[in-house]
Amino acid sequence: MSTDQNEKAARTLNPRSVWLPVIIGFVIIGITLARDENFTWNSLTRITEIAPGALLVTLLLLLLKDFFNMLRIGFLSGGEFGLSNVFYVVLLWEFAIAVTPPVIGATAVLVFIMLREGLSFGKALAYTMLAAIMDNLFFLTASPIALWLSGGRVIPDSTVADSVLGGSLEYLFYLSYGSITFFTAFMSSAILFLPKTIRRLLESLMSLRWFKKWKPAVTRQSQELELASRVLKGKPFFYWLRLVGFTYLVWLLKYSIVNAVMAGFVPMDLEDHLLAIGRHLTMWVVMLVSPSPGNAGSAEVIFSAFYGQLLGDYTFVASLIWRMLTFYPYLIVGALLLPKWSKRIALKAGQS
Repeated sequence: MSTDQNEKAARTLNPRSVWLPVIIGFVIIGITLARDENFTWNSLTRITEIAPGALLVTLLLLLLKDFFNMLRIGFLSGGEFGLSNVFYVVLLWEFAIAVTPPVIGATAVLVFIMLREGLSFGKALAYTMLAAIMDNLFFLTASPIALWLSGGRVIPDSTVADSVLGGSLEYLFYLSYGSITFFTAFMSSAILFLPKTIRRLLESLMSLRWFKKWKPAVTRQSQELELASRVLKGKPFFYWLRLVGFTYLVWLLKYSIVNAVMAGFVPMDLEDHLLAIGRHLTMWVVMLVSPSPGNAGSAEVIFSAFYGQLLGDYTFVASLIWRMLTFYPYLIVGALLLPKWSKRIALKAGQS
């Protein structure tokens, strides 16, 4: 990991990073509400109409999602991470995701966190890339299933996307899906299937005169990817099966949070729940191309496009509860944990 990447990761893991997504979020929400002719301040009182039981289920799902994500990171580390390690890794990773634009991603930050928690660089890079590949594999496999089972209903027609997002939801979905497919295919080849071939291909490409100025950086990164591939070589079949199981469980719990919030406002049958999960899946793929830190502001707008037909007058307050439970807590917890984590890392460094 280069010095520049270390510095960028350290800047991201800063309590002051919370202000930009918060400001952007409030500004975009404010502009959206100002343009909404049907919005009144009395509309906000509907937030109190959520069923208390649904709110408790939402909180339980959120805790379970983080718990199983910690188990996944512990499993990825091969037992090298204990409870305190996975606690900091997962919560600081969520903080980094909340302050980083999805189109850029927080991969380098996760490598940095794992390094500071005691893993070697090769293992930190390998486990981070593998986690990213598994997450993307979930999107790539579940999205077509949701599209097929719903007959395309998981991508709603909406004029919101045309005016605010700069394109139709269907266009943004397929743009994001294509980008994820390319990234996943490349990274899978680089660290799982053809590491030496990818390294030689990149080095050959960088020898062309148009790319020579990037040759040192790309050569170093290709060597790092090959190093990561050695860590994962020879893993047994059940390792991959358990990892896929953990990944799918974490994401299904994450998506079920919206279902619980929705069920607190409107009655939902099994078909509605399946449609809501399918729409969350495609909505998440669309949001991966957002330039806004942690999808601040844009998530609320896209939520309205995907769930407005199902929630009606409760759409805005449901989106507020969803974001208040799944976005802002990670900003707060991350900002509170970072000073303690910095001292913990400094103490570890002094003991080594």
